[in-house]
Amino acid sequence: FDHRSTGGRRIVSEAKRKVARIAALQAVGWDEGENGRIAGGLKGLRIIVLTNMFDPKDLEKDTNDEKLRSIEKSVRAECDELGDVEKITVFSKHPAGVMVVKFSQPNAASAAVDRFKGRDGCCGRKIEASYWDGVTDYTAHNAEQEERENEKRLDQFGDWLENQELPEEFKLQVES
Repeated sequence: FDHRSTGGRRIVSEAKRKVARIAALQAVGWDEGENGRIAGGLKGLRIIVLTNMFDPKDLEKDTNDEKLRSIEKSVRAECDELGDVEKITVFSKHPAGVMVVKFSQPNAASAAVDRFKGRDGCCGRKIEASYWDGVTDYTAHNAEQEERENEKRLDQFGDWLENQELPEEFKLQVES
């Protein structure tokens, strides 16, 4: 949810509304057949986001990614009990300790959200489990470095523009 203030109400993005609507439909029933469709022919939610699964600071000390592989392996084993897992993505540098799990069937994703939500995670924090909204990028970014690179790129572009030689028909012509 977006916490920008609008007279005491929270703004909810259109993507999150859509996810909430489909999650509600998925909760009341789905077709467990091959197509993974839910009521009304909508495609079910198959990608879940797990936060507070690990502390990125702990992973920095892990030089050969042994702890990271162990966490991923245990999550995969638990998720495999619920259904086919297509992919697990670990965002090791994200401060919230994010893992994304993609299932082949929506019912497996629903079961995983129910199983993980509220469990004890790392550092005494509760695991948060939800469906991916299709928009949020969990890649950790270095904002300062990106800003510097963007400034440099804009300066270079400005210099390039100033050094361009305009064709005669585009030059300012003053009539006397």
